[in-house]
Amino acid sequence: EPIEFKTNQWFGATVKAHKEKVVACAPLYHWRTLKDSPEKDPVGTCYVAIQNFSAYAEYSPCRNSNADPEGQGFCQAGFSLDFYKNGDLIVGGPGSFYWQGQVITASIADIIANYSFKDILRKLAREKQTGVAPPSYDDNYMGYSVAAGEFTGDSEQELVAGVPRGAQNFGYVSIINSSDLAFIQNFTGEQMASYFGYTVAVSDVNNDGLDDLLVGAPLFMEREFESKPKEVGQVYLYLQESAFLFQDAQILTGTDVFGRFGSAITHLGDLNQDGYNDIAVGAPFAGEDRRGKVLIYNGYSNGLNTNPSQVLSGAWASQSMPSGFGFTLRGDSDVDKNDYPDLIVGAFGAGKAVVYRARPVVTVNAQLILNPVIVNPDNKTCQLPVSELLVAWNILHRLMQISVNTFLLKGELQLDSLKQKGAVKRTLFFDNHQSHHYFSIETQRQKQLHCQDFLVYLRDETEFRDKLSPININLNYSLDESNFEDTLTVKPILNYYQKSSVTEQAYILVDCGEDNLCIPDLQLSAMPDKDQLIIGEENFVMLIINPRNDGEGAYEAELHIKIPPEADYTGVERSNKALRVLSCDYKMENETRMVVCDLGNPMVAGTNFSTGIRFSVQHFENADFSINFELQIKSSNKVNSTSNVVNLHINISAVAQVQIRGVSHPPTIILPLHNWESKDEPTKEEELGPLVEHIYELHNIGPSAVNNTVLRVGWPVSSREEFLLYILHIQTHGPLHCQTSSPINTMQIKVSLPFLFPSLSAFCLMRREVTVAEAHRKNSAKILNCTNVKCILISCTVGQLERGKSAALKIRSRLWAQTFLERKNDLYTLSSNVSFEVKSMPYKVKPAQLPEGSIAV
Repeated sequence: EPIEFKTNQWFGATVKAHKEKVVACAPLYHWRTLKDSPEKDPVGTCYVAIQNFSAYAEYSPCRNSNADPEGQGFCQAGFSLDFYKNGDLIVGGPGSFYWQGQVITASIADIIANYSFKDILRKLAREKQTGVAPPSYDDNYMGYSVAAGEFTGDSEQELVAGVPRGAQNFGYVSIINSSDLAFIQNFTGEQMASYFGYTVAVSDVNNDGLDDLLVGAPLFMEREFESKPKEVGQVYLYLQESAFLFQDAQILTGTDVFGRFGSAITHLGDLNQDGYNDIAVGAPFAGEDRRGKVLIYNGYSNGLNTNPSQVLSGAWASQSMPSGFGFTLRGDSDVDKNDYPDLIVGAFGAGKAVVYRARPVVTVNAQLILNPVIVNPDNKTCQLPVSELLVAWNILHRLMQISVNTFLLKGELQLDSLKQKGAVKRTLFFDNHQSHHYFSIETQRQKQLHCQDFLVYLRDETEFRDKLSPININLNYSLDESNFEDTLTVKPILNYYQKSSVTEQAYILVDCGEDNLCIPDLQLSAMPDKDQLIIGEENFVMLIINPRNDGEGAYEAELHIKIPPEADYTGVERSNKALRVLSCDYKMENETRMVVCDLGNPMVAGTNFSTGIRFSVQHFENADFSINFELQIKSSNKVNSTSNVVNLHINISAVAQVQIRGVSHPPTIILPLHNWESKDEPTKEEELGPLVEHIYELHNIGPSAVNNTVLRVGWPVSSREEFLLYILHIQTHGPLHCQTSSPINTMQIKVSLPFLFPSLSAFCLMRREVTVAEAHRKNSAKILNCTNVKCILISCTVGQLERGKSAALKIRSRLWAQTFLERKNDLYTLSSNVSFEVKSMPYKVKPAQLPEGSIAV
């Protein structure tokens, strides 16, 4: 019967190397115990090789007579593994003593010395083991993870052991003395069942000479508000301040649900050559299709940057099981011997191990030197072909590179870089008359200083306006990757945390005193040439404006006038010699209409003048009681760049004069008529009597419009059941709609003549002169109107009447002759009454009084 059982023993589940020593363990290795009954226990075993595998030995510290769960029969030695710096071995056995777990240390030399594969119960003299604890520590899994570090200040390393199910399943990590395996200090997890202590690692992250502790809790669950908790995992960093004293934990939290962030943590060394050690964290079930991720975190003086500088993703999708990319990590090994630490990532589900070679990091210290920094526009020493003298100055750039490789560096110098594309660049390079310059530098290994000088010139002052803002000079640099050969050599990269550009500023000398800082005192006053506008008139307004500067020069000084919606810019006043003529332009700024006038560059100290800007004001549809012009002086100065704001209000009023006119045709009728006879039952209009027509005209003289007017006509229709003026038809002209208080032409008299609509003036021409005798008879006539006879009321609504427009109403009737023939030799005056009342005007502005009036015809 066999005494060893190696099937599914997980050989290689834990592998560690230290200098020329390699240890590989099989934590599920079983052996036939010494009991009489045939039992096998998973004691675990490890194999140690030295000197390029020239000598090796097996080491199974739990394979002994102390079998069964209560002893070391379920030890699973080699579940975790690490080395002290002196080469001694640390082995974790989380299954010993009813899964209390334990850690074991031994010397590699003792393991190799006098080894014999026949001595399966071999006991090492200097081996150390933690012992059994009270039953309350059962199922704690001490030794689930192990590491070595110095935390007591005595230069001797201690061992660190993860206990992920200890402290009532909150998990804890113990620092244990290496000499006697006494427990020194514990770190306890924050959340039950987070598996705090699943993995541990040691590194001097902040480069203070003291080891720091990292702990993984891959089952940590994050709860946001009232949502369900999400398993994302966490990593805790404890920075050591002194012996036995640590800062509060800095926490890194995973982002992928069920990604098991923190399943593996490894010290990488200084990847980016910034003097601080970096860390890799595995999340083996994170990412697309749960392919796994490894996140790289860079160290700095206060710990780890919380954002990963790089994320490595697995290349194998989940088949029967996830690839587990990132389940195991090994760092700080220079596989390709390029002086940069490399990373090995295990993907057990895919049966792969991936080596990531670190790219050489290039650190470039760049400097720009400008001479002079303040450029005097009057100091013109540079002569361009077919040009006047211009101002020249120098730019010197210095590049210090630190690298282990030879490489090509690309550089670009940009002049006046703050000016947007299309804007005038105030400085140009002398050799190419452009605002940018490209160059290349081939660098050698290690530190090397490169300097290059460029001659630039300032454009003539007539070519640009901005004299106050600084001239930004940008130096950008990058690696020329086209120069690298397409080989397996790892290409270098610029330092991730260092800027790849340098900026300096030059200034144009201005007349602003020793400090080269102009502080103007801009003042503005203005007034319109009229204080009221009447809707409907041709309204032209001139703003008389007085800008002045009581301080130092104001550069790029401009007068800004915000135009109200009712106004349009028409130009600058030129006929008045007392007013200065400015150069003004109409502009749109942020959907606001503006007039912008140049006041000088600079607007020198003591400036004080008046100018006139003209506007046409016509669009009153939505105008309030006034329109507002907002004026202000603006400059590019840093201090006191603007003047006071002036708001000019001009009142608006609505005024309309409405006239009602009327005429009768004929004005006089004398009965009896020649060749006319009355009929008892007339059917045609000629049988009633003579034709009488009235026209009424409502005329808007203006200047403003009216849009809702009521016109009323009282028409004398009968007296004592006898007809007076019998209405045949009502006709309108213009925006007029009428209705009568009772029906007309109730006797269905046939209308025989066409409905002509002569103008009111034509009617007036038809009227004949009245004799003195007729006038005397008229004065003695009896008046018949709505005060003493029955009338029909005609009500009309009149639509909008602009200035000069009219609406007219024509009433066609017949004088009922029989009524008057019965009263011979009596004189009568038949009178219709007409009145109007304007109800509203088509403006927000309300008039002081709405027009109304009346006449009798």
